[in-house]
Amino acid sequence: MQATLSPSAGAGANPTPGAGGSPLADPGAWAVTAFATTSFMLGLYNTHRIGAGSTPIVFPVAFFYGGLIQILVAILEVGRGNLFGAVVFGSYGPFWVIYGAISTWFAKMAAPGSASAGVALFLAMFAVVTFYFFLASFRTDWVLVVVLALIFVGLVLLAIGAHTGSAGWTKAGGWVTIVFAVLAWYHAASDLMNSTYGRRMLPVGRLAK
Repeated sequence: MQATLSPSAGAGANPTPGAGGSPLADPGAWAVTAFATTSFMLGLYNTHRIGAGSTPIVFPVAFFYGGLIQILVAILEVGRGNLFGAVVFGSYGPFWVIYGAISTWFAKMAAPGSASAGVALFLAMFAVVTFYFFLASFRTDWVLVVVLALIFVGLVLLAIGAHTGSAGWTKAGGWVTIVFAVLAWYHAASDLMNSTYGRRMLPVGRLAK
């Protein structure tokens, strides 16, 4: 979910080429902001900070902000030659679209009692994907490493909660979601300020290449 996930990360405010020599500006902070915002809302829902009746408002955000924006950024990252950003955003963007579609329409089509098992499988598969994103992130920065580690933990907790029907596991996953959403906001803010101020205002702990 990050964007500075490219070898050229950390460029200043001047219009220098992006990753792979592309003249495009780094769009990653946009996608990370969308991911963090949608995740934070889901975390509030899973921790029961907001009521279940609010889901008609949450899922459009998942479709159009968390989902669509990350898909668009993934395409831009392909053009910039940033494979890491393209694969991460191109995975989490569809995740939000699929999750919103399951919750809005497809769960109702499943046989009684079996929808939770399908949701658990869906979350578990994205936990697997997130794990190797986490391994690849050790060439980026420490904030991103922690964010991806927490995403993995959160997905595992939510998958267990969906499979067992345990509100406790789901609530724990919701709190982890809130934490990584806040860290992702921090990372997006750091990238945005780095671009506008020409220097890293909020440190992210850049790792050696």
